Amino acid sequence: MTKRTSTWIAVAIVAMAILLAYNFYLLNTTQTAKEDKATTVKPFYTMSRIQYVEKKLSTKEDALEARTYEVVFDDQGHFRTEVIEGPSTGTTAIWDGEMFREYDADGKLTNETKASKSVSAPRPFLSRGFNEQILKFIDNGDFGQIEGEADIAGNAADVYVKKEPASTVPEEWIKQYPSFFDKEENREEATYYVASDRSKVLGAESRNNGKLFYSVKMKKIEALDEFDPAWLKMK
Repeated sequence: MTKRTSTWIAVAIVAMAILLAYNFYLLNTTQTAKEDKATTVKPFYTMSRIQYVEKKLSTKEDALEARTYEVVFDDQGHFRTEVIEGPSTGTTAIWDGEMFREYDADGKLTNETKASKSVSAPRPFLSRGFNEQILKFIDNGDFGQIEGEADIAGNAADVYVKKEPASTVPEEWIKQYPSFFDKEENREEATYYVASDRSKVLGAESRNNGKLFYSVKMKKIEALDEFDPAWLKMK
């Protein structure tokens, strides 16, 4: 994969696998670590129910596919995340503070990892590090000025757009997704939706030649008064 020369993009990718260009697939990797190297990570969301929609390129065809995820967090940031709409509906992951477990759509356990302190979020998009890094970039002026306003999941959001000139696209991407990527010239644009009160990132989108190839946006954000412990157990 070709490295970008832009410093802020390089830092972003290394820091939090930011939702830009060809590193979007990293968002599917839950943040875990070996127990002997695990460090306490302060969760960004607690006592919350969140739904978000992720759109990304299919591995089987030259098209986008969309999934809606629902995540519930307890007061310590432990979570249950489940695909509730789209391909792989029913796929679930649970972190109870000691074990991280993944289940397929039929409820079969597919992965079990001991990670008592190392799981900070089911996706970088929901992590403290990602949110703080994006806000830092904005404070530093790396994303330019506000270019519009939007309503995301009932929250007022400011829109920031970062444009990148032509960059080299891996040959396999050009072959697999010809309608999204051009062999001669590719122009990338990243859009971030940030809550107007600067509390969180509500969405991000990546485009190439003006065509969306990755996005993640909040659909619902709800504060919980109570958390059912059964949510951290697979039925």
